[in-house]
Amino acid sequence: ARGRDHPDVAITLMNLGNAYGQLGDQTKKRDVLERALTIYEREHGSDSPQVALTLMNLGNAQGDHSKRRDMLERALVIQERAYGRD
Repeated sequence: ARGRDHPDVAITLMNLGNAYGQLGDQTKKRDVLERALTIYEREHGSDSPQVALTLMNLGNAQGDHSKRRDMLERALVIQERAYGRD
């Protein structure tokens, strides 16, 4: 058991981050999603579909449009590698 760093915790963090976003707290959303991203990268590697999903959510929480674009482009590369381009 790894407690707060368990992959199942990351699932809850993703949902919590999105809830913060719906409540208008983008800063809290980013903080929570960054924690989920760290867990997923450690557990599944930096090119996993779970990382791509987290990057999409985190990218959409960015106020800086260039950061948003970079995260979404990274997510797209991961997804295309995992699922193909078709």
